[in-house]
Amino acid sequence: MTHSIQPKNLLAGLGLALLILSSPIAVYVWRLMGFAPPAVPAHPLLLITITNGFSILLLIGIYYRFWVRLRQLEQDNDNSRFLSPEIRDRQQAELQEQNFVSVILDTANALITVLDQQGRIIRFNQTCEQLSGYSSEEVKGKYIWDLFLIPEDIESVKTIIKELQAYHFPNEHKNYWITRDGTRRLISWYSTVLLDDNRSVKYFIGIGIDITERQQAEQMRRQLEHQQELSQLQLRFFSLVSHEFRTPLSTILASVQLLQLCPDKFSPDKKIRNLQRIEAATQRLRQMLDNILTINRVETGQLEFQPTRVNVEQFCQGILAEIPFNPDHQYFLNFVRTADCSYACLDEKLMRLILTNLLTNAIKYSPPGSTIDLRINCTKTEINFQVCDQGIGIPADDIPHIFEPFHRGTNIDSIPGSGLGLSVAKTCASVHGGNISVTSEPGVGTTFTVTIPG
Repeated sequence: MTHSIQPKNLLAGLGLALLILSSPIAVYVWRLMGFAPPAVPAHPLLLITITNGFSILLLIGIYYRFWVRLRQLEQDNDNSRFLSPEIRDRQQAELQEQNFVSVILDTANALITVLDQQGRIIRFNQTCEQLSGYSSEEVKGKYIWDLFLIPEDIESVKTIIKELQAYHFPNEHKNYWITRDGTRRLISWYSTVLLDDNRSVKYFIGIGIDITERQQAEQMRRQLEHQQELSQLQLRFFSLVSHEFRTPLSTILASVQLLQLCPDKFSPDKKIRNLQRIEAATQRLRQMLDNILTINRVETGQLEFQPTRVNVEQFCQGILAEIPFNPDHQYFLNFVRTADCSYACLDEKLMRLILTNLLTNAIKYSPPGSTIDLRINCTKTEINFQVCDQGIGIPADDIPHIFEPFHRGTNIDSIPGSGLGLSVAKTCASVHGGNISVTSEPGVGTTFTVTIPG
């Protein structure tokens, strides 16, 4: 059994000890005060009385101070016994909660950082240490952007902190961390704040997930999809090109053979018609080759833009004259000028590709005998070219895709085509700093508008 010494018992014992030792202490104190006791005191009783009286006063003071301290300890001991169950349980619960939170922060498979209002690190969990290569003690008190951020991300992170200070939370963002060995890791962050009792922002809390591998996997997936798309496009391209080249080549070959084998059986009109077929087929081949080369130059970054001062009206009339007459599909080309257009800076080669593709498409998808209009309208800031036809039109579902390479409308039936012309036209318009738009109604007709800065 363990015995404890009570404060009251200790006090009584000290008092008794002090009383017993009063005479020697009195003599010592008397000498301290500079009064050496006389060898033969004249009044021994007076000397003893004074000495003992002073000693008693001193002992009473010591005894009193010790007694006050013991009473304080006794009171604390009584209070502790009275409050101990509640206080002990609460303190134990708080300690357990702190330990629990600390364990969660350090064992969570996520980056957890706590920053003060200036952006300095005050908490850095073990996952952050493992990823970054820095210990918590090394980074504590340092600014987050001085250690981990790449230069391109510093301003955006500071802006996010300002937004959090303005109570715009939570916030989700991504930025790179540079580890101790120089490796870049992409982190996806969920950031929020911790408020104090006055509802003011006290700390910034960031919870991050390393998505570097996920991003790399996504990039590989996109690359694979892109390669598959390119492979499919290549297959479609070779299929279309082989078919599109075969048709005009067959026309040329047949017309030439007829003219060679039976030169005397053809009247002058028939000879002219065969020659026109040869010309139209050759022009078609040339246009397809131009489109293919243009797309290749765009993909390789070798498409040149060489604008010169061009007479717009004469240029448009020259384009119309270059469109070959096809005796098997007659049409009428009409030039309309709605405003005075004199000169503009254009790349003639690229502009010819735009208008030629639009005009040949209009002819191809319009019934025989149709009229196709080429309209121009010039203002102080831009030039508008319009190609209007009365053809089969474009279904609404196809319009968002008509400028994609190799895309062809769902209502073209057996009308031949490569699906490259509109893509080339849009690319050439973009090189000029312009754009191309379309309005169409199936069975009524289509209008393409090319807008080029003047």
